[in-house]
Amino acid sequence: MRLMHLGRARLGMALPRYRPQLRQAREHCLLDLFEAYALASSTLEELQREYPARKELIAEYQQTCADMQAEIVALLTLTDERLFP
Repeated sequence: MRLMHLGRARLGMALPRYRPQLRQAREHCLLDLFEAYALASSTLEELQREYPARKELIAEYQQTCADMQAEIVALLTLTDERLFP
């Protein structure tokens, strides 16, 4: 449960335009993505603090986080269209 809340909060910071939808999201697929995003973004943050930097791994996690953000935005958009046709 804690990971889901952390992921939702981090996504709110990364996607400020979607904060209301993120707060209201209850779909199981989105909650799972919130948890996965929490793990990926936390790992990215840790990698960025390491010295020496593992640039390839950092780039991979940056891309993973960006892909997750895009998927979440797409799901939020679909959810909005179903709720508010």
